[in-house]
Amino acid sequence: MNRDWSPFRICGPDERPLYSRDLHTLEGVGDRLRTAAFAEIQAREAFLWAAEVFPDASDDLKRSWKNLAHAEQKHLTWLLTRMNELGLDVAERPMGLGLWHSLMKCTTAREFAIYIANAEERGRKAGVKFEQSLREADPVSAEIFGKIAEEEIAHIELALKYFPDAQLQMLG
Repeated sequence: MNRDWSPFRICGPDERPLYSRDLHTLEGVGDRLRTAAFAEIQAREAFLWAAEVFPDASDDLKRSWKNLAHAEQKHLTWLLTRMNELGLDVAERPMGLGLWHSLMKCTTAREFAIYIANAEERGRKAGVKFEQSLREADPVSAEIFGKIAEEEIAHIELALKYFPDAQLQMLG
């Protein structure tokens, strides 16, 4: 299944994503913004995909996933706008499709919901960390990471709404 990942550059088959540079540099902030933005586009596409492919998902869950895709697009826009404001090139460093490939292996709505909720929780925790780390050096980026982290809580809790017995690595 091919997706348009622009404006990002994707790693080649034998290439791995580069490590993020020092957070206290403009390039390092850009690496975090880029990585977060790429996670948002993968989540957006995954929610849209899931709403179409899982026959075991209720119509309400499918609608919820489509709504989450819109929220992921909003987050993506915030992050890309900030990169543009800072004069950073989104395509400067290649991104890996590990999250996307893992999500595509899910075979049920439940499996997908739990997997993406756990991925969003990892992203939420990183967002909180970046918000705290960037408060003084880059308060605008810090605020963006904080707002996204706050909104991700509802995305994560959606899995528990539909699958209350799910074991999530939640909100720690």
